[in-house]
Amino acid sequence: MSNLLLLTIMNSGISLITGFYLFFAQKKSLDYGAKYWASGAIIVGIGLFIKAFFSLGNLFANLAYPILLTVGLYIYLAGIWQFKGKKINKWIVIGIPSLDILQTIIFVPIFHYPRIQISLHLLFLITYCVLGIVEMLRIDSTQKHLRQVFLLNAFSYAIFMILMMLNVYIIITNPNFDPLIINESTVFLHIISGFTMIALTFGFLTAVNIRLNTELEDQLKAKTKFLSIIGHDLRGPVGNIMGLLDLIENETNLNEADRKRYLTILNTLSQSTFHLLQNLLEWSTKAKYLHKFDNERIDLSKIISNNVDLFSSSTAVKSIHLDINAGKQTYILGNTDMIQTIVRNLVSNAVKFTPQGGAITITSEKMLGKVRLIISDTGRGIKPENIETLLKFETNEATIGTNGEIGSGLGLALCKELTTLNNGVIKIESQEGFGTKVIVEFPAAV
Repeated sequence: MSNLLLLTIMNSGISLITGFYLFFAQKKSLDYGAKYWASGAIIVGIGLFIKAFFSLGNLFANLAYPILLTVGLYIYLAGIWQFKGKKINKWIVIGIPSLDILQTIIFVPIFHYPRIQISLHLLFLITYCVLGIVEMLRIDSTQKHLRQVFLLNAFSYAIFMILMMLNVYIIITNPNFDPLIINESTVFLHIISGFTMIALTFGFLTAVNIRLNTELEDQLKAKTKFLSIIGHDLRGPVGNIMGLLDLIENETNLNEADRKRYLTILNTLSQSTFHLLQNLLEWSTKAKYLHKFDNERIDLSKIISNNVDLFSSSTAVKSIHLDINAGKQTYILGNTDMIQTIVRNLVSNAVKFTPQGGAITITSEKMLGKVRLIISDTGRGIKPENIETLLKFETNEATIGTNGEIGSGLGLALCKELTTLNNGVIKIESQEGFGTKVIVEFPAAV
């Protein structure tokens, strides 16, 4: 048995083992392109097996191996696209191998032009390498942590492509072309291609593991942030209930009618707080990550109306005049829980920082394909240089309201993040001592 045959058998075994290893030992990786890489490795392994155990002149081997190599590599390319979150181009993944099958049948058993067949086959593989190199070098901001692995894979593709280009050159420039001798040289190329496939497979497995670790870290951060959201969202309503109970208990001049009115408000507020807690807990159990959610058609004006009752006691205690201007056709696409959180936090901030006897205006309107939420107050305002700081989680600090209300400092940063997740933008116009206006814009739903 020749050394060449031994190498081919060994390469076939490694490719098959790699493919089955991906399928059965790396199940977590299957959603990241590994099912395509596993299929490609198995197909290439079968091709190498055929090449090893059928004689060089055998028509079946001459037809099967190059076809299986092309099919396997282009299926592998589909895995790269899936890993990068791109749409798989079926015209390329199915079309180019189909053309290779067609030209192999035409130029080998029908017209007996193996020189043309091998040249075209290698051109299809060169095209595959070019596509692979482009994908490895095209790295977006979410894939920077994979840069080194991608560059290594691009280098593997480049070596494979150079070797195939040399083979094409030999075929074209050799006037005494002998298919059997050329086939011997192409077997070396196929062996190298098999080892390249293995290197790429483990390179991409490394990339998958890096990605899984990164996503796990993001998930832990999201859970921590979610706990902050729950605490922040519940602090306001619970504080309102406590303030209202304190008012009922300690106000000596409170008549029976006012007492009943405050009890009614307290009942409504406690029910609203319960539903708020229910929504938050439901959201936490349904969503794996904060950035993955289903879009719904939402009436922003209705969201405002449903959440204003949460602040009726706070505005009553501080004698704040609350004016609501609800527009019509204020429909947006987004997540209801997130939009409610945005509204609650912005209104809570306005109430917290508006002094006794002040005013808050809440407006929803549709304008030029946008739906706007505008919350204006006559509070103490914000220094312009502090606005950007308040919109970041990392630089926030606890704040004190005009009646000593304690805030977590998360409100505006949370609103900005949730607004961005729902394809909106948030703007703050404020001047210290002259109140604040917060404008949130979302694309209008069609």
